[in-house]
Amino acid sequence: MTRARQVGMSLIELMISLLLSSFLILGILQLFINSNSTDKANSALARLQENGRIALDLLKQDLRRTNYQGCAMPTVTSRANSSSTFPLDAIGAPSADDTPTDDESHEGNGTDNDKLVVRYARPVTMRATNIINASSVTFITSNNISFTAGDRYEFILTNCDEVAIFTGIASARSSNPDATTNSTMPDRYTITSLQGLDAGAPPSLSGFPTGLGSQFLTIGENNFLVQPDPSNVDAQGNGIPTLYKNGEPLIAGVDNFQVLYGIESGGVTRWVNADNLDDNDRRSVSRLQISLVMSSETEVADQVNAQALAIANIGANTSLPAVADRKLRRVFNSVIDVRNRP
Repeated sequence: MTRARQVGMSLIELMISLLLSSFLILGILQLFINSNSTDKANSALARLQENGRIALDLLKQDLRRTNYQGCAMPTVTSRANSSSTFPLDAIGAPSADDTPTDDESHEGNGTDNDKLVVRYARPVTMRATNIINASSVTFITSNNISFTAGDRYEFILTNCDEVAIFTGIASARSSNPDATTNSTMPDRYTITSLQGLDAGAPPSLSGFPTGLGSQFLTIGENNFLVQPDPSNVDAQGNGIPTLYKNGEPLIAGVDNFQVLYGIESGGVTRWVNADNLDDNDRRSVSRLQISLVMSSETEVADQVNAQALAIANIGANTSLPAVADRKLRRVFNSVIDVRNRP
């Protein structure tokens, strides 16, 4: 009986097949790696752009309130001896101090971060019910605002024609005894030890009516600067640079923050930085130019950064040098009209 001859792959053929299969698998693997890297980069870029948009929107909301003083026109100047004088003090004065506790604006050296301070009257539900000139003010409020007994606060009182700004120490909260208003403003406080400019005598409160004849509001202050956030660190344990508002983290991943101040005259806007902002210019600032350099959380770029970034600055400091890492970076610019300005 004749046996059937078995036919199969030789060892050389098998090795060639394995080699070709390896090349194919490596190609598929490389395609997957490239696709995964692209997905990570696209996701990081989307988050970066979203964070930049949110940061500008939040800044616009706050900065457009600058110099708001209730029903009074933006051109009305605060009474003599006021603790703050609007419209001048609505824009923080230039300061050499860039710490969070300093309450004035600051121009960073070269391309270093700027700091911006603005002030405005908070549109809260309050009403003065008794005014004893240079001595005390009793007022009622809604229950969504409160004051700590013994703390000093800054207030603005206006009859729509004149404005007085002063500080006072709040009493403990009591109940509003007026049956006609206590449903909407159930709380009552009295502020005493009134002070004005440089903690001196307060402005005169003579002529300001109580009740609906005037507006009684608190002064708000927004302080913006960039600093590392110790509660949000990178792989090396370093705090991620973050835009802070009044000492609280607002938006993470802000590498650089620049501010220019616009003074309009004859339809032309002249831009200056904080170092060149004198008192006459501070009174006339009608626009703010904001520049934010945002970075991704992780290094997802294919190559190390080599491109400088254009920022809103003046002179030789309009370009931010490239950072030698593989993070994505984008510049977000916006010109914000400050509505409540002369």
